Amino acid sequence: MERPERPTWSGDRIHATAVRLDRDAHINLLILWPHLWLVLPEEIRGEISRSRAALARAAVLGGWALLYLPLAWWWWPAAPLAATMVVVSARRLRAASDTYATLLEASVRLHLADLADKLRIEEQPMGPLLGGAVMRRLSSPVPAAEPAS
Repeated sequence: MERPERPTWSGDRIHATAVRLDRDAHINLLILWPHLWLVLPEEIRGEISRSRAALARAAVLGGWALLYLPLAWWWWPAAPLAATMVVVSARRLRAASDTYATLLEASVRLHLADLADKLRIEEQPMGPLLGGAVMRRLSSPVPAAEPAS
């Protein structure tokens, strides 16, 4: 695990993935991810999408719990309902963020070479050399097209 830098465990778990990839392979996940997403196999994209949806559902459940809290002022059964929803939401959020972060990191580590191949970068082992080459290619400006005469 990486040093905590976010206000929540879930945020730290996802951020730790980006920190490890930057440290181990010199990869900026924010820049890399849209490009990598396009070369991932459909099965893996579906698995990541499902884990992201589970993360969103857990967050929505937490939002509903917060909406039930003011209702407890007038209707006492809302208090235990809200408390239960907070606990369930927290557990689901933690599990979903762990799964999502694991899938992100595994996808990058397993398919970075596929992206490098599409970018016509010569084959190198996963690590700082390959990550640096991919990041340079993705960060470099695209040459302007020659105007037609």
